[in-house]
Amino acid sequence: MNILLINYEYPPIGGGAGNATMFLSRALVQLGHRATVLTSAFQEEANVREEAGVAIHRLKVRRLEANRATAREMLSFVRAALHAAPAVAARSGTQAVIVFFTLPCGPVALSLHRRLGLPYVVSLRGGDVPGLVPEIRWQHAVLKPLRRRVLRSARAIVANDAGLAGLSSRADPFPVRIIPNGVDSDFYRPPSSPKIKTGPTEILFVGRLHRQKNLPFFLEQLARLHAAEPGGWRLSVVGDGEERPALEQGVKRLGLGGITSWLGWQKDKSRLLEIYQRADVVVNPSHYEGMPNVVLEAMACGLPVVASDVPGNNTLVRPGQTGFLFTLNDGPGLMAALRALRADPVLARTLGENARQRVQTEFSWRKVAQCYLELFQPDHDLKTAAL
Repeated sequence: MNILLINYEYPPIGGGAGNATMFLSRALVQLGHRATVLTSAFQEEANVREEAGVAIHRLKVRRLEANRATAREMLSFVRAALHAAPAVAARSGTQAVIVFFTLPCGPVALSLHRRLGLPYVVSLRGGDVPGLVPEIRWQHAVLKPLRRRVLRSARAIVANDAGLAGLSSRADPFPVRIIPNGVDSDFYRPPSSPKIKTGPTEILFVGRLHRQKNLPFFLEQLARLHAAEPGGWRLSVVGDGEERPALEQGVKRLGLGGITSWLGWQKDKSRLLEIYQRADVVVNPSHYEGMPNVVLEAMACGLPVVASDVPGNNTLVRPGQTGFLFTLNDGPGLMAALRALRADPVLARTLGENARQRVQTEFSWRKVAQCYLELFQPDHDLKTAAL
């Protein structure tokens, strides 16, 4: 099949959904299909290039930062994509479309469906589902008619987690199928030589510095650990966002400046891999998640994960087997999990090994790609709510 994937973000710009688009498109190519991506250019003119067998059409849009986009910048992509998509689809011989995010990108797929008769699948990613992000509740209310037009005409609607699927089904009267995110466990892997543990426990956080990620709470708990065990802990923060200035002030106020490294947003994935491989544990204290790529990447790197017990996190982390979950904002629970890993390196190593084995078995991009392909088969039963 010739498949067009539409997402306003694609590496080196964007976050988890951009990475998912990249790995899914490459997996489709490896399965013998043709994949074309329609996405945004960043600080460059519109261009077309091939990467790993995938034809990538980058459109000139308004975007000021690589790691995040405003609503106006997303709309800039939609306008450009509505104009360019028919020609891209015609030149590539597109037979089917996978669109990431009901909004902002869904209207582009809907337009292709109406103009060219192309079937499309909507891949829900989190913020496009009403109820997940409280701050944009009013936007969902205003855009409800458009969102439902996109969903109504889709061949299938896909969520990467049961919690996200449930939210979508409660907001809009359409069945949602579940296809989890994948991870490239050939790229994301443990270091070639086993780590000899000496010195402080290296805690890693990776993600956008946004209220969703609940970092002020985590820093408060780390400050308590640091006060009780000076020299026992270090924190590396990978990511950027609007909360960074306040978080940096919080680190200073809590006396964590000497043990915290701000590594910024990592455009180079090889560099990010090195950071994972130096860590002892990844922490994800989020208020809410879709299905976090960061947790999958950490698990593929053989790291135990300590995460808040929210949908997305609790789909991936099996307590006592691949890491630990703590009740949201349960400080003692979070600290107990970190202390257990520090006190028992054998336990930490075993959890990490189990985590890697699980993602290799259950979360390969090849398996994800096969599930998406099945949705376009003429005889496929689309009434089933989940895979």
